[in-house]
Amino acid sequence: MRSKLLRLRGLVQRYRVDRRLPPQVLDLFRETTALRRREAADRRHADARKTLSADGEVARLGRSYVAVAGPLSMSTADLGHAIATDVVDTLRSNGLAPFAVDRSGDGLQFGIDLAERPAALEALIASLGGHGWHLRWYDGSKNGLVAVSDAAGERSVHRARAWEVFRAHSWGDTVVGSEQATEISFWQIGASGRAERIGTRGLERFDVRSQPTVEVIDGREYPGNTAFPVGANFEHVADPIDIVYTWVDGSDPEWVEAFRATAAAAGRSIDEVALDPARYRTRDELRYSLRSVWAHCGWVRKIWIVTAGQVPDWLVEDDRVTLVDHTEILPADALPTFNSHAIESALHHIDGLAEHFIYFNDDMAIGRPVRPELFFTPNGLARVFQSTARVEGVEDENTLAVDTGAIRGRELLAERFGRVVTAKPLHAPYPLRRSTMQRMETEFADIVGRTAHSRFRSPTDLSIAASFAQHYGLATADSVLGEIAEEYVHVESGRLQWHLDRIRLSRAFDTFCINETQDGAGGAADREERIAAFFEEMFPIASPWERT
Repeated sequence: MRSKLLRLRGLVQRYRVDRRLPPQVLDLFRETTALRRREAADRRHADARKTLSADGEVARLGRSYVAVAGPLSMSTADLGHAIATDVVDTLRSNGLAPFAVDRSGDGLQFGIDLAERPAALEALIASLGGHGWHLRWYDGSKNGLVAVSDAAGERSVHRARAWEVFRAHSWGDTVVGSEQATEISFWQIGASGRAERIGTRGLERFDVRSQPTVEVIDGREYPGNTAFPVGANFEHVADPIDIVYTWVDGSDPEWVEAFRATAAAAGRSIDEVALDPARYRTRDELRYSLRSVWAHCGWVRKIWIVTAGQVPDWLVEDDRVTLVDHTEILPADALPTFNSHAIESALHHIDGLAEHFIYFNDDMAIGRPVRPELFFTPNGLARVFQSTARVEGVEDENTLAVDTGAIRGRELLAERFGRVVTAKPLHAPYPLRRSTMQRMETEFADIVGRTAHSRFRSPTDLSIAASFAQHYGLATADSVLGEIAEEYVHVESGRLQWHLDRIRLSRAFDTFCINETQDGAGGAADREERIAAFFEEMFPIASPWERT
């Protein structure tokens, strides 16, 4: 049957009668065409794997197989700078003059004179032709990927408008390096007498009288040009940004005893939803969240971990990670507290905290390389990520504390600004400004103080950092609406594995959260094993803040 279809395909191509054929025949024709293409692609992939594997490890990157230079042993941000340094040093050591043009994700962009393109290719092949180095060429809408060692034989490389050079590494079950590539663009003197980037019809150009300079980018020095102030560019965030975590070890016997005693003294039952033990269960999420920040947020200045005097037994503090006790940010008569609303109300009291910071729950993690512009605008405004969930319109004795906190905030903002909050923020990292929270604390001193002294979640609480501060910032022009690719996974979901696979395999989410709010089936062994395996596959490399 297949041979007949192939003969039919040949007749169709030979006599160009496809438009006059019956639909059934056309369907068969299309089927054989697709089959031949798949077979050809499989042969190419098999040949590529065979050739590459002769020299070392190979892995799939998109539709191609690439040689991999072993497991990654640094953060993706550091990888971007390592690639840029190798490429720039190679070009400069061969008498070429690259200059920084801009950032590109976790990588950097450099320009060189078009006349230097042949010499640049020769230099890259000679110095970076080892296993794992690749070059992606761009020529209009066309592009292709080739090993640096084979680039000389690819005609398109020689006439490309731009190259991306990178070193591929394995990262668990995925490949990194492509997003950290160093881009090389080519420039020549145009009709205007200015240097123009080829392929842009003169729309990207600069005065040839611009002087060489040194650009400092993330603390590293690169050759630059006064026409491209990359390090001080208004399009990028320049302010230091911190991260603040709140963390509790709900398995700590001393903490559990204090929790039960305080609840009994307050006449509260641990059977209440707001006091559910699931809210305090730990799966080592903080360890993996820190790994995600180290791997994907190289621009973070400092990390603060707010705890009730507890210290993770694996944590190593250094100049970038500091533990903060509740006693340092909350008044003595408000302690001990087991209320996240109370703790969140005082985050801006951390001594030494940056003006711009991002608040993380310990069950939140970064899923892929991100830039600070995802969380703040270049002029310093915090971004608010709205969800499609609505703030509850009716409140009764069954309304959850997380919802009553949002309702209290809506009431205050409606009274103060005449604006009504309708949507809840996403359960994703919350960008905040310290000055905004300080001003908010002064303006709403009564309810903020009452929340700070509420030792367990209560209907009178204000959800400050995770809700109220977001909308207050919008009302006072300290914040703007933003967008983030986020995935929320509930531990009790019947589709738990599907969600975990979706996050891990797609790598399409900026951030994700694996959350548990009620102690349902509790510690189902298979579920806990799935989550543990997922975290190890997502973040296989320990951060510098883990004791080995």
